[in-house]
Amino acid sequence: MEKEKNYYTQELVDSAIEELEERLKEEEIDSSAQEDEIIAEIADNNIPIYTYDLLQYASNNFDLLQPTDLAGEYPNVDKIIQANIYEILTEELYNAICEIIDNEKENEKE
Repeated sequence: MEKEKNYYTQELVDSAIEELEERLKEEEIDSSAQEDEIIAEIADNNIPIYTYDLLQYASNNFDLLQPTDLAGEYPNVDKIIQANIYEILTEELYNAICEIIDNEKENEKE
């Protein structure tokens, strides 16, 4: 049974970071380009696609309604929300991967 959504972006971030951690266990990252590719893929996978879900996230996170260049030249509301979610996810995933790599380096020193 699927858990009930709370429609806060932290829920999406947590899911994306969990997916990142699983990927890092399965794969070794050899370059920053590969890191970028994995983060973009995970962020894309965690963006809601249904209008209802997008509007629910926006109703709980008004920042998602701010226009952004990622949404394109003439975006609709769905694209604006999705672009803002993408920006949040990629930023949080980069922070998470840096933290994971730093923790690994610390563990190697010990």
